[in-house]
This record gives sequence, structure tokens and C-alpha cells, in this order.
Amino acid sequence: MKWILFIYKVPPKPTKYRTYLWRELKRFGAIYLQDGVCLLPDADDVHLFVGVLGDKVQEFGGQEYTLLSTTFSPDKDQEMVHQFNAVRTEEYTELLPAIRKLEGLLEEEESWEFDDEQMQKIREEFRKLTRQFQSIESRDYFESDMGRNVRLQLDQLRRQLVSF
Repeated sequence: MKWILFIYKVPPKPTKYRTYLWRELKRFGAIYLQDGVCLLPDADDVHLFVGVLGDKVQEFGGQEYTLLSTTFSPDKDQEMVHQFNAVRTEEYTELLPAIRKLEGLLEEEESWEFDDEQMQKIREEFRKLTRQFQSIESRDYFESDMGRNVRLQLDQLRRQLVSF
């Protein structure tokens, strides 16, 4: 398995540079091995992202190194995949209460009918939930089991919404 190792160092002040880098790396699903040392799977879109981020580091007056690594053992590769999946599982799990809430609302609807405004709000909540799911899915490089599970729940919820 191939990995991209992104190593960076930026000046401590202003702190907004570190915050920006942390947020961008988190958004792309990087795993921090230690401060300023991140691991991502080797993929075309990741290469583009790391290239842009490397330019930002230099713009911030810092240094960056991007290395392509195949030096992990099969056991270490599996450990890294497990770490990536564990973080994605946490993110997907955070969506479950919102899914349950919408399912509950739709089950209650059988007792009384929602007006158009209420259905519009429910559909907007579903769209928001779907966007959150897609954001997580975009960095679910190893297709975690929880991702497949949440996708099935969202598909079922979508079918329920279509029937209204």
C-alpha cells in the first residue's frame, strides 16, 4: 500500500496558519502521526490537495515535505487503515441521532399529517444530513463498515420521504 506523508512546519505566530492547516487536513481526513506530520492514502485527489497545501505552507513562511511511502509492513498498513476507519466511524456515528430523529418524525406522521411547511423543514434536514454524510464519505478512503451502514439508513429514509 502507498501512503503520502505530509510534513510541515510553520511559524508559531500568527496561530491562524496552524489552524488553517489543521482544518484543511482534517477536512481531507488526514491522520496526524505527531505535530506537523500527517498521513494520507496515495490517491490522485490527495496529491492535488497536498500540492496546494504545500504551497500554502510556503506562503505562510514555513517548510513542507511531501513523501510517498511504501515502507510500512503489511501489519502497519492494516493498523493505519484501522485508524482511518476508526475516525470515519466516529464521524458517521455522530449522524445517527439526526437519522433517528427524522425516522421518528416520519413514523409520527402516520398519526397525523404534516403541513407543507413541516414537510419542507424535514426535507431540508434530510438534505443537510445527506451533505454531512457526503462530506464524510469523501474522506472514507477505505470504505468503513459504518459508512455502508449509514448509507443504507439514509437510503431507507429517502424512500420514506419520497412516499410522502
